[in-house]
Amino acid sequence: MREFGSVEDVLANADKVKRNAYREGLKAHADSAILSKRLVTLRTDLPVTLDLEAVRRRPPDRAAAHALFTELEFIVLAKEFAPEASPNRTTHRVLSSREEIGAAVAEARRAGQVAMSFVRDAREPMLGNPLGVGLSWRAGEAVYVPIAHSPLENPGAMPGAEVLALLAPLFEDPQVRKLSARGKHDRILLCRKGLGCESLAFDALVASYLLNPGKRNFSMDDLAMEFLSEGPRSTTALIEGAGPAPMMAAAEAAAQEADLTLRLSGPLAKRLEEEGLTEIYRTMELPLVEVLADMERAGVKVNVPFLADMSRDMEQQITALTTQIHELAGTPFNIQSPIQLRDILFDKLGMRSGKKTAKTRAASTAEEVLEELAQHHELPRRILEYRAVQKLKSTYVDALPLLVNPETGRIHASFNQTVAATGRISVADPNLQNIPIRTAEGRRIREAFVAERGHLLLSADYSQIELRILAHLSKDATLIDTFRRGEDVHDRTSREVFGALSPVAPEEQRRISKMVNYALLYGKSAFTLAKDIGVSKKEAETFIEAYFARYPSVRQFIEETVARARETGMVRTLLGRLRRLPDLNARNFQVRMEAERQAMNTPVQGSAADLIKKAMIDLHRELRREGMKSRLILQIHDELLLEVPEEEAEQAREMVKGIMENALVLDVPLVVDARLGASWADVH
Repeated sequence: MREFGSVEDVLANADKVKRNAYREGLKAHADSAILSKRLVTLRTDLPVTLDLEAVRRRPPDRAAAHALFTELEFIVLAKEFAPEASPNRTTHRVLSSREEIGAAVAEARRAGQVAMSFVRDAREPMLGNPLGVGLSWRAGEAVYVPIAHSPLENPGAMPGAEVLALLAPLFEDPQVRKLSARGKHDRILLCRKGLGCESLAFDALVASYLLNPGKRNFSMDDLAMEFLSEGPRSTTALIEGAGPAPMMAAAEAAAQEADLTLRLSGPLAKRLEEEGLTEIYRTMELPLVEVLADMERAGVKVNVPFLADMSRDMEQQITALTTQIHELAGTPFNIQSPIQLRDILFDKLGMRSGKKTAKTRAASTAEEVLEELAQHHELPRRILEYRAVQKLKSTYVDALPLLVNPETGRIHASFNQTVAATGRISVADPNLQNIPIRTAEGRRIREAFVAERGHLLLSADYSQIELRILAHLSKDATLIDTFRRGEDVHDRTSREVFGALSPVAPEEQRRISKMVNYALLYGKSAFTLAKDIGVSKKEAETFIEAYFARYPSVRQFIEETVARARETGMVRTLLGRLRRLPDLNARNFQVRMEAERQAMNTPVQGSAADLIKKAMIDLHRELRREGMKSRLILQIHDELLLEVPEEEAEQAREMVKGIMENALVLDVPLVVDARLGASWADVH
């Protein structure tokens, strides 16, 4: 350009350009060069009339902006433009006399439904007590009934037990629909006080979860903005016992939440109907609230002295590993310091790592890096052992005794049905799903979970449930035939796949076949599979192709599922649960591939979640109908754990096995292994 001037002049003098690549490029792409210039040239000859007043900045249409951002799920912007709720949107009265409370109970019972919002004095419902409750049966109005506030705030108040006795006819009336924002916690609080809570007809946060299970958080504030176009004052922390709850503040918070729950029930029910989710909401998720509440109340007994002995043993093991690691390193260092560990491994001993930390770009000492190094060096092997023992000791062995409830002497884990996008139930405080089952330490931790005197633990575990669901959904003839014959699916896959490949030892065939079965179920790539089973990427690709050649309907099911999800933006489980996958059309390749993986495995994993939830509901209902004392206490992955009186043990085992195996009718039989023992380890 400096030599010839404009683009046109450069093209006209292309033969004079000295560099051959530039000269030939100009000749070959002259038309593209002219077009590119036209595309970036600003037109100055258009008949544009400039109206400065029309482009003057003015306040946005907040209602239109809020509606648009809500539709597009721009959560932060939707909150910014949400219309502010009137401070007097919910009018409320504080009831203190026997007559006022009695009149409110009678009026709510006549209304046929009541929304409730308990304020408690601690986060954990098994440790907290109800300070008061907000009740609403008419939109925009609510009452607050103090139960256990300080006498300084509520002089002359009735004892809490008397207040609850006045409220009991309302909560225990099966003809009155109960509406809540946190039904599980409400039931736990009421049952701990000797009251029932019948006919839960609506749980706002459970409904919100069903509509969009991929959301990270569900709050009444967000629901009010989305469905009522209101921006209420956030009161969750106050209601859930995160801080002090002065009576007047508690009254305002509980009244607001009860009123919002009442007014949200209609719009949320309508949306559930539009999305085809009413049936699963009504028959599964709402009944499950009661089941999980009763499981949390039941809790599980742990042998605290056993854990104390195990802690001492693990401390000795850590000390021995520390000595070995320092000897292998040639110097003492802080094993838990990534910086010092990096210096030892990569600077002092000259090991190589292909992975760097995202923040500092220094060589990584993450677990997957150490696992790779451990194939060639003893030091990283010992460090992995050290980390595993240290983690189990701190996470479980030392932590579990601290979680024992002083009132019950048991651990009451929290079961949450609104966390996992696939519909799985998650467990927290403690997270019992992550106790390793294949290690000696993991099995020893399970020994600490025991039955009460005169009782046994009953474990009922679905056999290969996800592969059975895959067989049903894909209609693959070979898979269906395998399960109908009662064959081991991994042995069958080993024969089918390795029949076309070079000979491998039978036990290695089965190991690889099992990993291939689950890798494809979870949407793993050939690269990841190769890493998992220790072969080259090319060999992994060969295994995958051989698998799909033997199970062609599985490939077809996966491809059709992803294609349908890309069209609809969602996938559904066997019982209709949905998961939205907006990233299926993302430009970023990795984001798009992750969404495809979710589209592949959610119908299977989600259907497995639906199955075990239905089994839990059926079992809970049957145990109550039969008047048995056996009770569900844990749900971990595909396993249900019950505590059963010794005299009911065999009856309970037959009941559990029958209910679980008949929870759904599939093209293949459901098989449940049911075992009795004194500890959790005994039944595995």
